[in-house]
Amino acid sequence: METIRLTLRGWKTYLVGCAAILTVLATYGGGGCEIGTVIQTIATALLSMTIRAGVQKAQDASEEE
Repeated sequence: METIRLTLRGWKTYLVGCAAILTVLATYGGGGCEIGTVIQTIATALLSMTIRAGVQKAQDASEEE
């Protein structure tokens, strides 16, 4: 279990974001939601991944100082 946790360190947010995008696209393809929901979900997933990258970059910069 520790190996899995170490392997996924830093990638969990991206995996969840990609899963959300794939899920909403599949739901839209099946007629389960409208295009507005698709756009909102994709935007939210991309923003969360961007924020995660920014937080990691800030942490790395503060550790170097």
